[in-house]
Amino acid sequence: MDKVDCVVVGAGPAGSSCAIGLARKGIKTVLLERGREAGGKNVASFVLFTDVLRMIIPEFEDEAPLERVVTDNSFICLFNKDFLEFRMRFSDFSEKRSAYTAYRSKFDKWFAQKAEEEGVELIRGVLVTGLLKEKGRVVGVRIGNEEILADVVVGADGVLSVVSRDSGLYEDDTSRYKLGIKEVLDLPPEIIEERFQLSKGEGCIKDGWGYPLSDVGGVFSLYTNTDSISIAVFAPIDSIRQGRVNLRQRLEEFKAHPYINSLLIGSSLREYEAHILSDGGRLKLKRLYSDGVILCGEAGGFMSSTWVGVPPAMLSGLKAAEAVALAKRRGRYDAESLSCYADLLRQTGLPRTLYNARRFSNLIVSLKGEQIEKLNCNLIRLTEDFTLGEIDFLSPGSSPMLSRIFDDFVMEFLPKYLRYPLKTIVKSLANLLVLIKKVKIRRSV
Repeated sequence: MDKVDCVVVGAGPAGSSCAIGLARKGIKTVLLERGREAGGKNVASFVLFTDVLRMIIPEFEDEAPLERVVTDNSFICLFNKDFLEFRMRFSDFSEKRSAYTAYRSKFDKWFAQKAEEEGVELIRGVLVTGLLKEKGRVVGVRIGNEEILADVVVGADGVLSVVSRDSGLYEDDTSRYKLGIKEVLDLPPEIIEERFQLSKGEGCIKDGWGYPLSDVGGVFSLYTNTDSISIAVFAPIDSIRQGRVNLRQRLEEFKAHPYINSLLIGSSLREYEAHILSDGGRLKLKRLYSDGVILCGEAGGFMSSTWVGVPPAMLSGLKAAEAVALAKRRGRYDAESLSCYADLLRQTGLPRTLYNARRFSNLIVSLKGEQIEKLNCNLIRLTEDFTLGEIDFLSPGSSPMLSRIFDDFVMEFLPKYLRYPLKTIVKSLANLLVLIKKVKIRRSV
């Protein structure tokens, strides 16, 4: 193949978005995909937040392979047989059609086809095994025994990116990886709508933490498709390895929880997938580019603190395309020329996304499994005490909640020399507040 302006490795959301951006700027682009079709390596469904896609393809709702429009969001904390659920439905979110459920296999294929329609050359079924370098500068990619030369290579090849590693921009840090296991379970549309209190075509997302993943700092998600339910559990790889945890078994325990089981009863397995996920925020902006190479999507660590990856991937792909276009205008593709990528990213919310994701990732890494499990248990019990306290009509006194909150959520994270002095102060203050409340009650009633 003759030399091209740009090779984009990976035809996922980041790669296709970047390729579309490049083609619209008249840059000759080749998009490489290792699957037989784009999305062929992603069988499970996902939640698509639409603001970035709407900017790229305003009419996407008329043709994209979408499942349900998301109108309902919940956060759940599970504990053995108990649970807490905080459910939200915002009319503005629903009316703007801000999120859909969809299947990656269908969506990625459609999105890559949109890149082809823009003039991008899409080559399927090819595996990039390394980068071509000349005097330390990336000048193309190696595909088996073949080579493709390019002025610049864009790495959009996912969390296990060949481009990021071979360019020296990233080194493995398994503490930032999660293993996810997903299932798609068939269920008739009318049962989904009745069971989840949805109108026809509406969908919901339920994200949460706790049982049976507390000890490994794991999380779970559940959301509805047209005629199926997607469920997933995620946990840090290091925690899984150190605790010798069978994540597949944990998924079965999650499904058997009384509340979750009530949502899944009668369903049957359609698809199963395991996936490595990054915690996000794992790279600094200056580590996203080098001589002749640039990273976007999950290859660049673009993932939100709630593990939403597709919109950040698309937006980083668009900005990578703008950076390549500016470099072409200058007639050079060295690191200095491509450094405009960082400036372009700063014009978006992605630096904030990376920062928040890194902070949350640091918290998960620093907390031990038993600490997370204890916090989860304490949250359930504190909420239970508060709720039951409001229907306790026999006891004249009230519980010193401030003291409970301090003991359950603060004490463990203080330096040892501060714990007991502060505990004494907080206990006294809590008792004083209870006493003041009693006096107020006596005067008021």
